[in-house]
Amino acid sequence: MPALYEHRIMTGSKSNSVFSGQCRIFVICSALICSSAALAGEDSRKGTLVKAGSSIDLFKQWPELAHAPKSQMGTIEFFIRPDAEAVARPRSFVFTLSNLGGRDSSGVSLTLHQGVVRAHVLGTTLDSKVKLSAGRWSHIALTINTTTVNKRGRLWIDGKPMADELILEYWPNTFEVAEMFSDHWNLGRLFSGHIGDVRISGSVQYETPFKPPSHLSKTKQTVLLLKGNAIPLR
Repeated sequence: MPALYEHRIMTGSKSNSVFSGQCRIFVICSALICSSAALAGEDSRKGTLVKAGSSIDLFKQWPELAHAPKSQMGTIEFFIRPDAEAVARPRSFVFTLSNLGGRDSSGVSLTLHQGVVRAHVLGTTLDSKVKLSAGRWSHIALTINTTTVNKRGRLWIDGKPMADELILEYWPNTFEVAEMFSDHWNLGRLFSGHIGDVRISGSVQYETPFKPPSHLSKTKQTVLLLKGNAIPLR
């Protein structure tokens, strides 16, 4: 083989090797940039620190809740970031609508069970079987089709459907307890961490898997909106 031809082959091989290496570096850098952007998006989410024992009086924010307005409760959703203590607790109350007796069959609630998200709707349990990570933001949504006798409840985490059940009990006429984060019955089932935007809508907002928004805004269906940087804790 002529020396000149051999030199060209070797040079081409070296060029291909350099080009391949540059491609690998580009792919790695792109992945790091995307990952950093996602983390930056989470870190920039506006939230309020919730210490164990803090709570929100939902009656004060929406007095009509006392009358259990079925037609206005299609979707309950919020962003939360539990801390390590909340994930470790046997049970943490996040959202509670109930009678004074605390019966699951008379209320609607969202709880954490050692970090696993569960919803209870009039005696029916929707278990996500997904454990939230301490220190990480998650979007939680509970949708309830209240327009039919046999209501359908769906539990969503970060836009993915986790549980789907028929709700057979009749809707209650009143709620006597309406709180977030606290345990009205003083059994230590408290939430701690951070809370972001909270929204209740009068219709089912999600029917298929979706990408959670970066924040929750007011729409024509919004009946209650609490912004993450202005949560009225007590």
